[in-house]
Amino acid sequence: MCNALRTFGYNLSDRFIQLLISKFDKYGHGTTGKGDVTFDNFVQACVSIKSLTDSFRRFDTDGDGWIQIKYEDFLELVIRQRS
Repeated sequence: MCNALRTFGYNLSDRFIQLLISKFDKYGHGTTGKGDVTFDNFVQACVSIKSLTDSFRRFDTDGDGWIQIKYEDFLELVIRQRS
């Protein structure tokens, strides 16, 4: 998963990749390091990352990877992504 996401241009930490695997691991092995993410779940993870990244970039006006937003704006960002 890590190599594929990096190929897509996402430079994510190993810690975050493990979190992603545990979230999308169909069989629940993500926390043991033996995550088994199906292709469908991998696609779902990629769609989620893309959607969240697009939402983040709307706030990251200077493109430095840092944003400062109000709490309700953050909640709206997350809620809209989940629907």
